[in-house]
Amino acid sequence: MPPANLKINRLAKLAGGGLLALALALGGYACYALATDNFHTVVPGQVYRSGQMDAGDFSHYIQRYGIKSILNLRGENSATSWHQAEIATAEKLNVVHYDRSLGSGTPLTLEQMDDLVALLRQAPKPVLIHCNGGADRSGLVSALYCFAIDGEKPEQADKQLTIWYGHVPLIRPKVIAMDNSFWCYVTNHIVSAGPDKPAATAAGPPMKTGPSP
Repeated sequence: MPPANLKINRLAKLAGGGLLALALALGGYACYALATDNFHTVVPGQVYRSGQMDAGDFSHYIQRYGIKSILNLRGENSATSWHQAEIATAEKLNVVHYDRSLGSGTPLTLEQMDDLVALLRQAPKPVLIHCNGGADRSGLVSALYCFAIDGEKPEQADKQLTIWYGHVPLIRPKVIAMDNSFWCYVTNHIVSAGPDKPAATAAGPPMKTGPSP
């Protein structure tokens, strides 16, 4: 049997290796996000998500993907240059623009989420959902679309809130509010997805690191 201190050294190496792997994953994500505006497809031809873009990048993605509407989750900020450029680009390219104000560390009410789902139902498609980094608020609203409108099972829709998009409650515990909001919505709604899909039901949230709701 190896000495106790040898076991401790092995455990320390394993823990260090895990932290290194996490750091490398986050570093890789950061490079990818910077290069691509954290742009991702949620439902092909229907919904896309991203971080904040400048006018040039907005124009690029709008024209490449045929975007018809934009949902900005940073709120109306008419005095800021980024919001002015976004509005001007949308008007120039005949894209409908919506503003909603969400905080990545603040749980949403059911009324707020019902409003977002109603807006997403009627927004011209394809719609681009964006916040600042494209990780947390955009993840929640994308998950709501997948569950409430596209009829995905909640466990599948919840994958919009993962490290792949930069959503890391382990590093930023406050953003668990987005996960808690989504599962609050799930447990309060039974959504019929249409004749070819069964009603969505909640099996309970997966384990994620962060403060309790």
